[in-house]
Amino acid sequence: MVTGFDLLHDNKPLQKHWIRRLIAYVIDFFISSIFVYIIFLFAFAWAPGFDAFWYFPMTAGMVQVFYSAVFEYSSRKTIGKAIMKLEVESLTHTFEISEALIRNFSKIHGIILLLDWLGGMLSEGDPRQRYLDRLSETTVRAMGEPAHVREFIDDHLFKKEESEEEGISEVDEEDKKCRVCNGELVSIGEERYRCRDCGRIQ
Repeated sequence: MVTGFDLLHDNKPLQKHWIRRLIAYVIDFFISSIFVYIIFLFAFAWAPGFDAFWYFPMTAGMVQVFYSAVFEYSSRKTIGKAIMKLEVESLTHTFEISEALIRNFSKIHGIILLLDWLGGMLSEGDPRQRYLDRLSETTVRAMGEPAHVREFIDDHLFKKEESEEEGISEVDEEDKKCRVCNGELVSIGEERYRCRDCGRIQ
């Protein structure tokens, strides 16, 4: 099984992808935290005994989850992603608010977000996705990203494997076409396929 860490150390497009996502996250964190800070400032002024130390991280995390979900559902990008020229793309035909909430839930706490990233990098699948990206069937791509940028990763990740147990032959794999763009489909396990051209899972 090829994981994201197998590609990360020498794959410049993948490194650039995660650096841009990290910067976008930091920008969004500061933007969403400003509102929480102002609210807590007034709360402390009215109630000097208010212990902001315990409540601020949890509140800031919840605000960022909803901030990110609302912006991504309405425009496919947060302010941070817009600055870094990134956008969320659904790998299915629709992108619901529930999917936006699922993919952003790990932002409720930094440790959970780190585990979400590690889950995506250590498991089989697209190394540009966090684990919750896969659950929500979404991904993040650069605006106007050329096809050859992601093809370099796909060629190393989604390799065809013959399996006697499943009885899938190489000829059968080549005959499978994407229902949306008629591109080549590659197996990602569990009898599911991903299109090399549009990236949609079928």
